[in-house]
Amino acid sequence: MAGSKVTAIFFLLLYAVLLYLVFTMQNMLAMYLMAIGMFLEACESIYHNFFKH
Repeated sequence: MAGSKVTAIFFLLLYAVLLYLVFTMQNMLAMYLMAIGMFLEACESIYHNFFKH
């Protein structure tokens, strides 16, 4: 999924925050963060598949 080490670290930190939010019962904020993370991963995938050579 992650095309570089920087994006892999970014998504690792993003999902660590997401896990923290779930464990502290802040479920709505966790859902927003999960949706943003999935959208960013999809955008990165599209970029690497269609625009990066």
